[in-house]
Amino acid sequence: MSLDIDYDEQKTILEEWRELESDPGLFSLLMEDYGVKGIKVEEVYDIGKKFDGRVYGFVFLFRWTGERRARKKSLVTEDSYVFDSEVVNRMFFANQVVTNSCATHSLLSVLLNLTDVELGPALTKLKNFTAGHDPESKGLAIGNMLELARAHNRHAKPEYAAPQVPSGGKRGSAVVSSAHTLVPETYHFVSYVPINDRLFELDGLKQYPIDHGPWGEHEEWTELFSRIMAEKLSNAQDILYNLMAIVPDPVPKLSERLKTLQSEQKTLLEEAMVLAERLLKEEEQQLKDSYVGETGDSHHAGTCTTAQDILTRVSAALPAEACDLEELAATHTAGSLEEMGVARALRIAVAKVLVNDEKLEVCKKKFHEELELKQQYRVDFCRRRHDYDPLISEFVTMLAENGQLPNRLFERKKSNAHPTKSTAGNKHGRNQGNNRSKKAKTGAVSNGTKVS
Repeated sequence: MSLDIDYDEQKTILEEWRELESDPGLFSLLMEDYGVKGIKVEEVYDIGKKFDGRVYGFVFLFRWTGERRARKKSLVTEDSYVFDSEVVNRMFFANQVVTNSCATHSLLSVLLNLTDVELGPALTKLKNFTAGHDPESKGLAIGNMLELARAHNRHAKPEYAAPQVPSGGKRGSAVVSSAHTLVPETYHFVSYVPINDRLFELDGLKQYPIDHGPWGEHEEWTELFSRIMAEKLSNAQDILYNLMAIVPDPVPKLSERLKTLQSEQKTLLEEAMVLAERLLKEEEQQLKDSYVGETGDSHHAGTCTTAQDILTRVSAALPAEACDLEELAATHTAGSLEEMGVARALRIAVAKVLVNDEKLEVCKKKFHEELELKQQYRVDFCRRRHDYDPLISEFVTMLAENGQLPNRLFERKKSNAHPTKSTAGNKHGRNQGNNRSKKAKTGAVSNGTKVS
């Protein structure tokens, strides 16, 4: 089997891998572009919180500086590295040989070590082609695969050259000194994934994978990961990091659950309506017997009550507390209807309808929230890809041409030098600053970071 590689474009591809932001929506859409189904990416804000449901792996972003890293005390011992080539080649671990490809590397390090997910044609082909190969060969395969490069670059911010302004014109009068040019910081993605009951750290910039060992007999692998990450962060001198979890996409299961609950609700309503009609007949017969006993006239006895009225009346008389309602709905209904009584059977049936209806509403809410989140991911994708530079450049240029820019800058400096009472010199303002500092320490990294 061979990969679809156009060797005439190989050099261009190696140079075209671009930086990606650390964003769960971006990574989720990127996996969709790879052809992966049933998986999404979530941001993790609290590593001390127990993870609900299955987690396939984690992607960790941190600021990477090679020289600083070499000087700092490492938490990883020499014994933690896996040097056995047979073990390394059996898992999917790839050395990063292409700059800016670590986002794709981090995803593939998790996805291609899974055995029970739908990877899609492209990743399945890559996994089969590289099976048993060494990490460097796998890294070269990733860097030279056109489908991956195109999908990766599709989610990068647009690159554009600085506008060329004719010399001598007004637009060429402002020149930015190279001394004030900001050098972008470098960030790097690594993966944590369970393989054969052991937790591995897969970093494409390292020659070998890191084995963090097995987790306890009565714990999940995510608990071992949380301890390792807590130790890593407690020794870190940097607060700029981000953590994302690769988890099952809940939409397919929520969709099936929604259909099941809707079918059950229909059945429960039908059963409750049958009981309501039977109770209605019993009440009408009782009323008729009572009327005949008093007047001797059986032709004018009866009421305008309907089965729906019976249901409404029974529903209003049920307990308001959810726990009491659930207890009533769970009542065992063994025995005949005559032994239990129609009225009691109807109370239980209506309780089941109300309990199931609450489950249905919760499921609907979660389902629509997930769909809205996916839609927001696509909106963010469009905004991320849009080039706002021409608009901003033109706006600033027009301000300068009309003599407005210096005034605006002066007003801004004056405002910063003399802040208003509501934002400076009071306890509230200081608390806001403290809150922002605490938020930064949670590891949130703003979009637009450079990654290696």
